[in-house]
Amino acid sequence: MVVKLNSLARWTALPATDAIVFDGSDVAERRVRINFNLEAVTSFFIGDETGESFLCTLGPGLDTVEFNIAGSFKVYAEKGSGIVQYQSADLEPTHAEVVDPVIFTKIAQRRHRNPELEEMMFRMQANMERRFALQADEIAAQYARQLKEIEDARAAETVVAPAPVAAGGSEVPAQGAAGEKPGETAGAPVAGEQPGGGSGASA
Repeated sequence: MVVKLNSLARWTALPATDAIVFDGSDVAERRVRINFNLEAVTSFFIGDETGESFLCTLGPGLDTVEFNIAGSFKVYAEKGSGIVQYQSADLEPTHAEVVDPVIFTKIAQRRHRNPELEEMMFRMQANMERRFALQADEIAAQYARQLKEIEDARAAETVVAPAPVAAGGSEVPAQGAAGEKPGETAGAPVAGEQPGGGSGASA
């Protein structure tokens, strides 16, 4: 069996009269994880603003307790327990303070540019923006011309052809049966005549 304690500098002894204090916010719960290295079976208690209560019993040896809680609280061992060592990520520093650091980098100071160069660059930028504006206007005008040509071509294709015109210059009216003049209708058959051209007189 291998007991892995990792860095011994992370372990802190808990005196019998002290408690492990955790600072927190009442906005929401957070997860707390505490690793213990216990000499004997030990009962732990937790206390906050509302009071104190039993937490759990652990040990002996390495053991871990994990729970969710909001706000500040403290955890302490029962009286008369053996040696208690603990570690928790919530109690470790989140940053390291470097005393008298050695700096190997140097911030380069920007040199001031020549005013004449600044003016020349400004004029170049203005000329470039003016050219871009002219190009945009030319592209828009060309697009408008092409669109008008397409619309004119479509309008020419949809023109209706005019009615035919006679030799005298007047339109040819629609005719009915062959030989009829405009405005006339076929006459009724004469009495005594039969179809086929025969005479109505009897033999």
